[in-house]
Amino acid sequence: MFKISVGIAICIILLSCGQPKQLTVSPTTTRVKSDRSLYQAAYTSHFDLIHTKLELRPIWTEHTMEGTATLFLKPHFYPADSIVLDARGMIIKRAGILKNNRFVPHIYEYNSLQLTIHLDTSYSASETITLQIEYLSQPETIKQEGSASIKSNRGLFFINPDSSNKTKPTQLWTQGETESNSGWFPTIESPKQRMTQEIYLTVDTALTTVSNGLLLSSVRNVDGTRTDYWKQSLPAAPYLTMIAVGNFAKTTDRWRNLEVSYFVDPLYQKYSRMTFGHTSEMLEFYSTLLGVSYPWEKYSQIVVHDYISGAMENTTAVIHGTNMQQDSREYGDHNYEHYIAHELFHHWFGDLVTCESWSNITLNEGFATYGEYLWNEYKFGREEADYYNSRELLGYLNFAKQKDAPLIRTQFIHREDMYDAISYNKGGLVLHMLRKYTGDKAFFASLKLYLTKHAYQAVELADLRIAFEEITGEDLNWFFNQWFLQAGYPNLDISHSWSEENKTETVHIKQHSNNNENEPYKLPMTVDFYNGKSIRKEKIILDKNEQAFVFSFPTQPDLVNVDAEKMLLCKKTDSKTKTEWRFQFEHAPLYLDRYEALKLLTDSDATTDSTAKLIVSALDDKYWNIRNLALNSISEIAKNDPDKIKEKLIGLAQKDTKSIVRENALRDLGKYYPYEEMKTVFEKALTDDSYDVEGAALNIIYLKEPKYAAVLAPMLEKDTGSGVYTALSEVYKDNTDIFPFFERALKFSKGVDKIEVVRNFQFYLSKNNDPEEIESGFKLLLENRKSTNSRWAKNEYLKNMNALIENINEKVTILEVALKKESDQQSAQKTELNTLLALVTRLNALTPVK
Repeated sequence: MFKISVGIAICIILLSCGQPKQLTVSPTTTRVKSDRSLYQAAYTSHFDLIHTKLELRPIWTEHTMEGTATLFLKPHFYPADSIVLDARGMIIKRAGILKNNRFVPHIYEYNSLQLTIHLDTSYSASETITLQIEYLSQPETIKQEGSASIKSNRGLFFINPDSSNKTKPTQLWTQGETESNSGWFPTIESPKQRMTQEIYLTVDTALTTVSNGLLLSSVRNVDGTRTDYWKQSLPAAPYLTMIAVGNFAKTTDRWRNLEVSYFVDPLYQKYSRMTFGHTSEMLEFYSTLLGVSYPWEKYSQIVVHDYISGAMENTTAVIHGTNMQQDSREYGDHNYEHYIAHELFHHWFGDLVTCESWSNITLNEGFATYGEYLWNEYKFGREEADYYNSRELLGYLNFAKQKDAPLIRTQFIHREDMYDAISYNKGGLVLHMLRKYTGDKAFFASLKLYLTKHAYQAVELADLRIAFEEITGEDLNWFFNQWFLQAGYPNLDISHSWSEENKTETVHIKQHSNNNENEPYKLPMTVDFYNGKSIRKEKIILDKNEQAFVFSFPTQPDLVNVDAEKMLLCKKTDSKTKTEWRFQFEHAPLYLDRYEALKLLTDSDATTDSTAKLIVSALDDKYWNIRNLALNSISEIAKNDPDKIKEKLIGLAQKDTKSIVRENALRDLGKYYPYEEMKTVFEKALTDDSYDVEGAALNIIYLKEPKYAAVLAPMLEKDTGSGVYTALSEVYKDNTDIFPFFERALKFSKGVDKIEVVRNFQFYLSKNNDPEEIESGFKLLLENRKSTNSRWAKNEYLKNMNALIENINEKVTILEVALKKESDQQSAQKTELNTLLALVTRLNALTPVK
């Protein structure tokens, strides 16, 4: 699963723990409301699922689904005469055993969470039992629970089932992770379970269905419906089962002999290959790299509305949210290819081999996160991959300020507490260190062994360690213990000194952990010593609180670069001189070498001529984020010698290949140079391919010439990019009779941009004198709030809804004061007051509690 918060800007790590919740009861273990001291064991397997057959018919008007589940299973080891299934929020119509294709009813008990079926006799582990349950799934009766990652536990979701909302299609889709599929079919919700499956899904003929495995038949029924038959012949965990129904437009590619398909809203079909077109190449890359070919029957990706998480790796049928639906200009500004890589890599790590318990979820999510690094490295180069890893590190370190825990956690309140920057970010970074320690050949050979040895099985950390030990021949408990089984990370203080008398360079390193309980880390690393263009590499192992490493040289090195591979998960303080940092920027080979040096110099030394020269040269750097960092550091140069960089900034604003660099260069021109001098640059930027650049240009013009911006704005309304709508909403917030614009802006804007639109819309409504339009706008905000999965965004919506009510209350107060005075307008004022009071009452009734 791709968490929503993982892919968001690193400075906003929206990964806070959910509040403690009453946990649902599982058939394999009894879970109670707990504290951190409760050990969360892997679920005991009393029965093993073998195969699940589902016959399903959605009832759209009632938001329910009729189902018949036929389950093939057997006792795990001990004989058993009853079985407990997870089945939440259902009406059970009948339950029993199929014998000789004849249904035999049995006594059962149901408590809205679990279905207990009493069998006719005691069955042994060698005997297969065929259960059949007829039921009605009622997902909206299930007590709503959710976490920062997965917003709801209902499992089955009806989107706009009555087609009343014209801004979104009618859809149905499911979300199984962690244990939510029992909201739409009876099963055993344990990640240790494995089952093959077949699903018969009956829907209106106008709708498209998608599920796991292959579509083997599609039969029209006499009642005007159609029954699609989907079958997955390879075993997977129950939480990976899915269905989706809607008016999807399908695009099909091929990889080797398999279908690769994309299901999107019809409006976005022409862009589907742009968005998903690298999928076949990813399949080939991962299959070759791992030495294990993609092991499933097909690969589909489906975009659904109002999705409750980032994306989900359902076997052969990944679900994405509508953020994936972009036109070509949006794609150029912000694409989500890392989502695609993450979910595809899960089909090896998470689907083919699955964590045996949620305590081990990093064996799914840490690997999928590292899959993003591997794809970036292959497709876009080491610099892009290292930029990605630096964001992951910062995300984890920021998160760890509030909460830190081992990667493998057997103590937690709720299983979904595990879906955080530890399991994802830290998990991927630890795998990167393991790769750098063992070397690529051993690393990928170990992964191949791990995947082939445990294919279609549940795994725990020891299985991964043993695979690496078998390949490398080394006892790696030290690595797995310190990085997987203990919390924290090391802080390193690095210095070095030269002895002219002894001709030696001494590297001093002190380490301490953010977790005081930790023993010193064992940290193998490489140190590069530079003499001009000559580089000498030395391997060292830091394993004490303080160590000194001495090396002989004929002359003093120009640079000592500790952790030259920039692979350690740590915080570092390095006492290099400014001269050495500049040397590192100019000579060390990696993106992170240059970023580290430029960041330190611009934070501490931005005013000197030598650093200013470095910043100017960085504006021409080959990697976009170095150019971007330089743009963020030009204030002193722009103030003291603006002509020195003016042409460079204009060139970056107009020609840089990265839209964020063009946008930031444009904003610097607006900030540091006379508006009239740069006006033609801003006007030209209104035709930029990037929506964000176009929006930034309009925003700059609006700040300097509001009336001119108002003239330009209508010509830009045809552009539906998020950044453009943000800028337009700023221009239009003072207008009247512009309600239809804000309806479109709320529909097409996304993420942080959308919140800016919401704020401007609230300002527009606050100035509005039409109660009907105010109420319509309030309801529009409420509907959009329901559709977002971001806790932060929900709070922003609520804040603006309350601000609107407060504004109306202020108008009420003013009228009440006026009515205390004699006035010819008193009757009209009373009418207005009563209208506003009634409006406030209605809005308060609509306002969510939280």
